[in-house]
Amino acid sequence: MSNYGVSDAYVMGRTSAETDRLQLQGSLLAPHSAHLLRMAGIASGMRVLDIGCGAGDASMLLAELVGPNGSVIGVDMDPSILELARARTAEAGLDHVSFIEADLADLRLDEPVDALVGRLILLHLKEPVATVRALSRLVRSGGVVSFQEYNATRARSVPPTPVLTRLLDWIIGAFRAAGLNPDLGEQVAPILRDSGLPVEGAASAGIAGTAGSVVPEYLVDTVRSVLPRALARGLVTEAVVNIDTLAERVTRELEEAGATVWSAELAAAWARVP
Repeated sequence: MSNYGVSDAYVMGRTSAETDRLQLQGSLLAPHSAHLLRMAGIASGMRVLDIGCGAGDASMLLAELVGPNGSVIGVDMDPSILELARARTAEAGLDHVSFIEADLADLRLDEPVDALVGRLILLHLKEPVATVRALSRLVRSGGVVSFQEYNATRARSVPPTPVLTRLLDWIIGAFRAAGLNPDLGEQVAPILRDSGLPVEGAASAGIAGTAGSVVPEYLVDTVRSVLPRALARGLVTEAVVNIDTLAERVTRELEEAGATVWSAELAAAWARVP
C-alpha cells in the first residue's frame, strides 16, 4: 500500500484539552451519528471496523448499535489516546470492542468485517480515495462502507452575532490554511464513488443549542485547539481572540440576542461493497 495514512500535521493538535474536546464532541454527536449509521445499514450482530477511532466515542456508539452479538474494532495510530479508549470501554463493560494501534496503510485483519466506518477522519487523510479503496477490501461482499464528515461553513447563529461569527471564521480559516476542506461532508459521496463503491445514500444531521447549552462551549474549545495554528499562520492575534474570556463573550452575546447556535452540519454517505 502507498503512504496514504493520517497526516502528521493534525490541525487540532494532540493535547489533553483536545482529547477532552473530542469526548465532548462525541457526546454531542452521538444521537445524530447513530441516526446516520442506522440509515447506512449498521445493525445488530455486525462486525464493524472504526478507523481513526480516537478516544473511542464512535466505537462505543457502534458497540450499542451492533449489540453484544456483534463486535467493533477501533483503529488509531496514537497509543496514548488508545489507552484512554480501552479504559473507557472497559469501564462501560463493552467487552465486544477492541482496539488496534496501526497506521491505516499497514492495517491487516484476520477476517473480513461487515462494515467499515469513520467519523471526522477523511479530512485528516493524505489520500482519502486511496485509503477508502484499500480499506474497503477488508469488508465482505455486500458489506457497508460509510463515513461522516462536517460541512463547517453551515455553522452559524440565528440571528447572527459578531463574536460567534468571528469565532467560526477562525476555525474555518485554520482548516483552510492547513490545506483542508472544511466542507468535506459534501464530498463524502464523491470520495466513495471515486473509490469504486456504488453509493446507496447520503444524509445530514446537526447539533444546535442556545446560550445555556454546551454547544457554545464546544465551539470555544475548538478554537482553543486550532489556535496555535491560527496564530502561526497570522490569521489572528492572541489579543483579538482573548481565549480566556471568549466563552463569556460568546454566551453574553447569544443571551442578549436570544440566538440559537447551529454547529457544523454532519454529513454522511454510504455504499455497499460489490
